[in-house]
Amino acid sequence: MQPLQRPISIGADYIGISDDRFKTARLTVALLLPLSEQTASANAILPFLLRRSSREYPSFAALQRRLNQLYGTRISADVARIGNYQAMVLTAASIDDRFSLHGEEITLQAAELLRSMLFDPVMRDGAFPLSDTEQEKRCLAELIQSEINEKRLYARYRCEQILCEGEGYAVNRYGTLERVNQLTPEAVTQAWRDMLNSAQIRVIYQGAGGGEQVAEAFGKGLGSLSSRTPPPLSSGSPPVPPDSVRQLTERMDVGQAKLVMGFRTGGPNGVDIPALRLANALFGGTPHSLLFKNVRERLSLCYYCSSSYDRPGNVLLVDSGVEEQNVPRVRLEVESQLDAVRAGAFTEDELESARRSVINQFLTIGDLQSSLANWYLGQSLDGEPTTPEKAAEDIKEVGVERVCQAARNIKPGAVYLLAGREDADGSQ
Repeated sequence: MQPLQRPISIGADYIGISDDRFKTARLTVALLLPLSEQTASANAILPFLLRRSSREYPSFAALQRRLNQLYGTRISADVARIGNYQAMVLTAASIDDRFSLHGEEITLQAAELLRSMLFDPVMRDGAFPLSDTEQEKRCLAELIQSEINEKRLYARYRCEQILCEGEGYAVNRYGTLERVNQLTPEAVTQAWRDMLNSAQIRVIYQGAGGGEQVAEAFGKGLGSLSSRTPPPLSSGSPPVPPDSVRQLTERMDVGQAKLVMGFRTGGPNGVDIPALRLANALFGGTPHSLLFKNVRERLSLCYYCSSSYDRPGNVLLVDSGVEEQNVPRVRLEVESQLDAVRAGAFTEDELESARRSVINQFLTIGDLQSSLANWYLGQSLDGEPTTPEKAAEDIKEVGVERVCQAARNIKPGAVYLLAGREDADGSQ
């Protein structure tokens, strides 16, 4: 079912998803800003600071008592990357009003609490408290470090940096350790003010009813910000692939090399998104894809080998775990399998297996409130947002030639290798 979407203020939309399958109501507030190295760290710390308290409930204990009064409502924070945008997200999950014991409007009260945390946080001398800021700086630094320590994730990010150099997409959603360490309460407070004034805002409600009251509550909060001047969101045009494939090898203490190949998607006539989704699934996006069956199973060149397509970023990545001496063969074989998709050198069974996988992925999005909220948040960059069900129907209509054409528009742009350190004699 198509959700209700309407503006509630300048640069702010309400998205109401009526769904009585769940006993919980979920409210997601996302603030979207262009990703930038200069602002990413200061923006990223904000949702974690804001979820701690509000002026009305200035301590963790006071906030927790209030959440307990609301039947154990939970507040969470997150930071996401959507294309070239950074999304600062606060979420309140509560029981649906249908299940309150005395007919209380739990959803509205949770919305008002979330609104107060966003617009009226605890301040000390006009800035976020120093102790809170320092604690969240440590937590944010740990998040960044954990991504560096997870070498497969780190290798993917480094390839994205090389492939999308100069774009917001290349910026880590958490920023950098150096910039996190430089944050001060005053700088973070200014980032909060800038975010409220400049961010595009999406308020997503999921529940059986009461969403209009939620929209009204946040509309009032936004109406108090007379200086809001948010620029419109834009998905932009597909970037032009670099003239040559950018290559980089880095060495760390790793036992298994990580090879990531980056591609740009989209042709001169735009992006055929359904066909690209199906082409990716056939190429390397499922456990029965060409990459898995040939590069990993038949040739035993990789410990793992798969592809992923990011629609907002117009990026396709192939990542694999390999022995370093096998890297040249892996690269050739990955390119060979992509050529096979371009040429239509696959069976009808392989195509239909990929089609069923993609359709099933779409049809299960609505099984979780969180995944459905993320879907519509990602759709925020599109002029004509679609439902998961419509996306599944679109996949059914994609034929062989569209798959082949979509694959022909996948252009190589970067190769990143994370390998083990060399010994003094040059051996591994």
